[in-house]
Amino acid sequence: MNISLDETKINEVKTQLSLLANTLLDALESNDQAKAFIAQQALTGAVNTLWNEAEVIDIEPKVKAISRLVAGWAMTELPNQIKDPANNAAIKRELKLFQRSLMMFS
Repeated sequence: MNISLDETKINEVKTQLSLLANTLLDALESNDQAKAFIAQQALTGAVNTLWNEAEVIDIEPKVKAISRLVAGWAMTELPNQIKDPANNAAIKRELKLFQRSLMMFS
């Protein structure tokens, strides 16, 4: 059974994901690998939870496809990238793209 997602819930999710992404960016900027790893786990966990919920929600197919790409990065690539500090610059770029993609959900 599919349900609709109201604007209030969308804004709450966007805010939460934005805060988690900012926490990770801050940790990367300060070169604190331990904090970055913890922040990554929180972000990945939130995206995993959201994606599982999104499977039962009516979402426009185009938006869902874009969401799948962004969620896929956060759920699969980010956990591997975070293990090597040499990836920090790439992670920062991807996080900024992630944050911009959140803006399309309004």
